[in-house]
Amino acid sequence: NHPKHGNGWKDHSSGEGGTCIDLVMYAMGLTVSESMKWLHEAYAIPFDRQDGQAQPQKPKTLVDHIAARCIGARDQVRSYLAGRGITEAAIAAALKANTVGFNEWVSPKVPEGEVGHGGPAAAFIVYAPGTRDVLGVDMRFFDPAINGDVKTQSQGEKDGYGWTSDWRRLERARRVYIVESAINALSIDSCELPGAAAFALRGLTNVQSIEWTFLKGKQVLICLDNDEPFEPGHRRAGERPGPNAAWALYEVLTAQNISAQLVDQSGWLKELDHEDSPSINDVNDYLQEHGVDLLRNALEKTEEWLIAGLAGDAKRKGKPRVYLPSHDYSQYWKYRVRPDFTRYITKMDKNRETDEDKPDYTDLCGFRVASLTRVSVASSASTMTGDTDHAPTVYFSATVQTARHGYQLTRKVFTDDQLHNVQQWSKFGPIWAPQQFSRMVNILERTADLGARTVANFVGLAWLNGQLAINEGPDCYFTDAEKQCPYHNLTFPSGPVQDAARVIRAYQGTFLKNAAAIPLVWALGGHLKALLGFWPHMTIQAGKSAGKSTIIKRLERTIAFTMFSGQSLQTEFRLMTSIAHTSHPVGWEELSARRQDVIDKAVGILQENYQYTITRRGTDMTEFLLSAPVLLAGEDVPVRSLTGKIVRSDLTGKKGALMPADLPRFPVRQWLTYLTDLNKMDVLAKYEELRDHLLARSRASGASQNDDGAGRMASNYAAVLLAWRYLADFAGMDYTEGNFGTDLVAEMNAHIAETSQDRAPWVWIMETFLSELDAGRFAHPNKFDIVDGKRCLLVRTSHIMDHLAHSPYLREKWNGSPVKSATVFKRQLAEAGVIEGKKDVERTIRGNRATHLTPLSLDALETFGLAAVERDDLHENPRSRP
Repeated sequence: NHPKHGNGWKDHSSGEGGTCIDLVMYAMGLTVSESMKWLHEAYAIPFDRQDGQAQPQKPKTLVDHIAARCIGARDQVRSYLAGRGITEAAIAAALKANTVGFNEWVSPKVPEGEVGHGGPAAAFIVYAPGTRDVLGVDMRFFDPAINGDVKTQSQGEKDGYGWTSDWRRLERARRVYIVESAINALSIDSCELPGAAAFALRGLTNVQSIEWTFLKGKQVLICLDNDEPFEPGHRRAGERPGPNAAWALYEVLTAQNISAQLVDQSGWLKELDHEDSPSINDVNDYLQEHGVDLLRNALEKTEEWLIAGLAGDAKRKGKPRVYLPSHDYSQYWKYRVRPDFTRYITKMDKNRETDEDKPDYTDLCGFRVASLTRVSVASSASTMTGDTDHAPTVYFSATVQTARHGYQLTRKVFTDDQLHNVQQWSKFGPIWAPQQFSRMVNILERTADLGARTVANFVGLAWLNGQLAINEGPDCYFTDAEKQCPYHNLTFPSGPVQDAARVIRAYQGTFLKNAAAIPLVWALGGHLKALLGFWPHMTIQAGKSAGKSTIIKRLERTIAFTMFSGQSLQTEFRLMTSIAHTSHPVGWEELSARRQDVIDKAVGILQENYQYTITRRGTDMTEFLLSAPVLLAGEDVPVRSLTGKIVRSDLTGKKGALMPADLPRFPVRQWLTYLTDLNKMDVLAKYEELRDHLLARSRASGASQNDDGAGRMASNYAAVLLAWRYLADFAGMDYTEGNFGTDLVAEMNAHIAETSQDRAPWVWIMETFLSELDAGRFAHPNKFDIVDGKRCLLVRTSHIMDHLAHSPYLREKWNGSPVKSATVFKRQLAEAGVIEGKKDVERTIRGNRATHLTPLSLDALETFGLAAVERDDLHENPRSRP
């Protein structure tokens, strides 16, 4: 373990690097298992022993049996592949990786020459990315005539999965070539390009079906078949299947910020020196026609045209990718691109000796515009509810490649009036010729339709075109991403579904009574807001050294959750930006340590954020969708006015076993995929069932059906219980495991019992009033007297509200009060049963007749924890005291 470089290695000549296992594989050409075995034997490292019973093996499928049979006879495919020009090194590597085999099966029922007969074929085994699970086997028959002139046949999965000769090689590669078939991928492997790998689509329909995230950070070169256009009279006359699919793939990759370019196939001719020679169709044809060296050179040459796939010279075939009118086309040919640079031709110089035109280039800008696309952003209401969108917003998304970001594309969203603002574009990089650059942008406007898409500016589970969709940070098109969403660059943790149960059980065990599991379930259930229409906030209660900070940190790592420090929440704008455009939870640390005006604004935002609210800020009226559930942490969380919109978990005295250090992250991406399959009406029905279940078991001050606050709290806990039911189903657990439901009901009832006095705003007003009365600062008429045989405090409710509103030192309390009307205040007092009798009374106070005094029963107030000091000098107005 090197003190500076750690325990890894890197070959600086090729860029290869990794662990000690990767080094053995790289130096000795071994597989993973062979490399591990070599290390154990070379350094006398004892082999790991399996404790207990072995894990049950997954049952073999038909595809597994076909793949095993083909791999067992794989040596018989060597001659066929060599006959197609594949080098021995490429063949050996594929055979060692068990991705190529030989199939000799023939049908006993289908006669030779008919479709389905079979016969000798090269078999290409398809594995799931990152695993050794066989997904499919593709056959390429040696003699298609034996099989009814069918050249290829597939077994198993095809949609959504491609083929590569070695997944580990592809993962390490810096450059990936995408081709149509496995034989073309092996042809590229034969070139032995440094740091390169090949990936076969296995069918053009997989352009839209494959999950391309494994290519992020790599240079992608698209080299699909160089098909000729369909002849006139064909229903697709003028179209070219291979290039058309390449254009579609280019848009798909660019939309995911993956650097992609097209290999220049305009010079792929059977006779390279003759421009009228027939074209070569694919990579393997080129290999057989011209050999490895020339193919290697051809693969290094990429298109230089400004618009990928649209040639600016006479070599263009078939229908163009986009139509350019003559005034644009006459300027288009001048612009040429490199992967991260753009030039333009100022003039053409003629070589007197060869009579050839030589272009004179001038630098235009220090980046390449990979795409300019029109984006329709769904309205916030449609995103949250799934209703038909009647107010989408149109933006323009520019995706560029710069040298400083390597092969990771950079995106910026423009409004209509920003599109031709060169200063906005200069944020990508230097622009040396602004006039020519503006002309280039004008030409690129013609491509806005090519990748036009409808999106939702929301990170989490959102509605898009009436369907639930998983939206990650890179899927959004914010005009000011860093301010508009705290998760603007988040990609959700992904992993095996089996990890879910392991994580849940670890949280159930680390604190007793599911005290740590409740926050985990709450956090993951926040994405149900798109289905339920609301989601409660949460607070964690704990004494000193109870483990609150530890569990919050583990939660951050487990689900990629962000906890904002108190220092980052000093203003209303920062509070707002921390919860915008996401259903993934966030945390606020030590809110109680902020200024009172900040606390009041935070509480107001949380009140609105229980469901969702839309606000706009700034001179450009930037939209903010406030929607994220918030975890409040600190010694004294100011949640009194949020009692009906919050759930809690108490960690005090419940410490259990420590969670393992190697605990995997929760597979959030897979969890969201599970949620997309839910039906909204089924979810709402299940929620109502669980709500009734909790209401029947709730404990409240008085009958629960008459305590609306308790009913609201039960509704919040029912949402968490609903999330638990779905999580248990997702993780393959029994929902009764760990007694989560029982512990949640106990937590709910404890919460209801402890907050019975805090759920009504009139209690907070009375607390302040009685404090002012006891201190002798209440100047309005008041009196302690007997009404209907009971001790009462006589005072006008309007005087109480006036005192709170006009006392400067009570301004913060007044601003934070949800009730500011004397009428509403009096109605709440009557509903609580603290007003004695049904009429106001009159009394003489300081020699004056005071009317419309409300008799407040002292005994009734005491049941709510409110008490007044009945001093003699307070029976009259304090100003009358000597």
